[in-house]
Amino acid sequence: MLVPLEWIKEYVAVEADAQEVANRLTMGGLEVEGIEQTPAGAVLDVYITPNRGDCLSLLGVAREIAALYDLPLKIPSPPASEQGGEAANSTSVMIENTDLCPRYAARMVRNIKIEPSPEWMQKRLEAAGQRPINNLVDVTNYVMLELGQPLHAFDLDTLSESRIVVRCAKEGEHLTTLDGVERELNPNMLVIADAHKAVAIAGVMGGADTEVTETTVNLLLESAHFNPLSVRRTARALGMRTEASYRFERVVDPDGVRRAVDRACELLAGMGQPQAVSGVIDFYPNPPAPKEIALRVSRAAALLGISDITAEEAKDCLRRIGLSAREEGDTLHVEIPGFRPDLTLEEDLVEEVGRIYGYENIPETLPIGATTRGGESEEGQFIAHVRNLLASSGLQEVVTHSLTPTSVFDTSSEDPRRVPVRNALSSEIGGLRRSHLPGLLQVAQRNATRAGQHSLALFEVGRVWQNEIIAGMHTPVEFLSVAGLLMGELEESGWQKDRTPLIADFGAVRGVLERLLSGLHIDKVGWEPLGESASDYPQFHPGRTALVSFGEDYPTGIVGELHPRIVQQLELRHRVYLFEVALEALQGAATVEERYQSASRFPTAQRDLAPRVATSITYSDVVRAISSANAPNLVDFRLTDVFQGNPLPEGVKSLTLSFTFRSGQGTLTDGEINSAMEQLRQALIEHIGATFVA
Repeated sequence: MLVPLEWIKEYVAVEADAQEVANRLTMGGLEVEGIEQTPAGAVLDVYITPNRGDCLSLLGVAREIAALYDLPLKIPSPPASEQGGEAANSTSVMIENTDLCPRYAARMVRNIKIEPSPEWMQKRLEAAGQRPINNLVDVTNYVMLELGQPLHAFDLDTLSESRIVVRCAKEGEHLTTLDGVERELNPNMLVIADAHKAVAIAGVMGGADTEVTETTVNLLLESAHFNPLSVRRTARALGMRTEASYRFERVVDPDGVRRAVDRACELLAGMGQPQAVSGVIDFYPNPPAPKEIALRVSRAAALLGISDITAEEAKDCLRRIGLSAREEGDTLHVEIPGFRPDLTLEEDLVEEVGRIYGYENIPETLPIGATTRGGESEEGQFIAHVRNLLASSGLQEVVTHSLTPTSVFDTSSEDPRRVPVRNALSSEIGGLRRSHLPGLLQVAQRNATRAGQHSLALFEVGRVWQNEIIAGMHTPVEFLSVAGLLMGELEESGWQKDRTPLIADFGAVRGVLERLLSGLHIDKVGWEPLGESASDYPQFHPGRTALVSFGEDYPTGIVGELHPRIVQQLELRHRVYLFEVALEALQGAATVEERYQSASRFPTAQRDLAPRVATSITYSDVVRAISSANAPNLVDFRLTDVFQGNPLPEGVKSLTLSFTFRSGQGTLTDGEINSAMEQLRQALIEHIGATFVA
């Protein structure tokens, strides 16, 4: 908001220069973004936060300056109009929806002459960023800038039956607004109407049919209070944003409605225009009871860290911003005026006391307490550990946007598990991400198509969201997830440069995940092929994907190859391998304590088994069978070969399993090793139906 300093001095006699005033306002909570020197003097560009609608006026900013400098504030006091009078005999006002329009005031001016406004008013308006038009339009803009209350002027002779009806629009009703655009209205929009038709959109813009022109003789001046949510919804639905709607959306003081219309009549009379018709129609059927908030001085002292602040000092700070208070022991009962709707809690008043008292006057103290200590949370430490493990595996971390569009990775744009964003600004930020994988694929596609980088190893850790059915309703649930992507050639250490490059495959992505699990000391891991679940994961290759679980009966992660169909859609050269795991599951299965085991001084012994099993047997089945054997001194085992075809029967495959044994107590004997191997052989026979060739 542009604030001419010379205009401000009409309300508060501040002697400081523009820079000093700007510094004081910024320290007091209103940020000044710049100062411009104009023919009308210095103009401050003040940023007004959405909760401070009272400062969208020169009087509001002047009130802040007066409070910060502890100077008296001169408030415009036009001659007060009286209820009724000739105005009530010439026109009428009816409000059909008092929830959307709690108050409406109207005054009449007859025999007006439309002409340029005085030079002093034009200069002030130009300094505040408004273009002068004529005396009537300039007066309504002047009052809006001065008091923060938007006004609207109707040509009284164009109002059917000289009536004002505040109502909701009718279905299919149309109105051509002052900008010349015909707009279709709906019953959710509040309008100002005459006896037959809508003539203005309440709080947004007037209509062209009742516009004041050079031939206008008689005026009806409107000053009203409209529901801020109603104005915001209407302005957004119509794609309109006006000076009036901007203020109404941030709550205009309902107690200032009458003063604003009286001020406009005073200014018109000062320009030599006819006096307004006596009386005012002020329809205010349900004025709210005065709002009062209790402020404990001891609570304010504790929150602000000012141990010696007194009730009188706190009361004086509130007085300076226009709040009256009565003292009752340690408590101040503060009456909240209509121009400060942002004050709703005791803490709001504490903040007001603090900023008027002066943040620079609050003493600096160090935190105290036996339990006061800094440091990362347990969850944060775990996430950092996961990041370090993946980075040490050669993956590079990326951070993608949590708001995402639908992508080729999504099964459907109407997926009920997707969490949509209401009133999304564009389709590119239409919903919260359900997974990190679409974001990683987007990064991969951008690097491949724009930078020619076809070999990537990426990971991301962060929050994802998904609709779940809770109590019969789709409810957004937030959780943490870690995901990775491998594509193309894998980076190799220096001594391998002359060798054939390693290309990402399922073994590589599984190896990354296994290294992560090993670093977290997670031993019990289940790897299940998709099998019958392949239809639930159409984004993955059905034969090169596995579900991952950590000791539970249900999977908490997935690892595998991206479906070739999606690879082709993304125009990628290489196969893409992905994994994603729920971080809560990882943290629940991880062992926090570090494990230390002394190296054995004794040699290892290796033995092989070549069981024949049905082709339907998975590696996970083999792992479970071996684990069930509890073979003594077994420290490792690997699958080194799989063979199918002649001379094996159809439906049978031969596995080569290599077992490593070692004892910390001494060198193992052949008898001990053979006994352990027999246990393994029997476990494979019993659990997966293995056979062995003699």
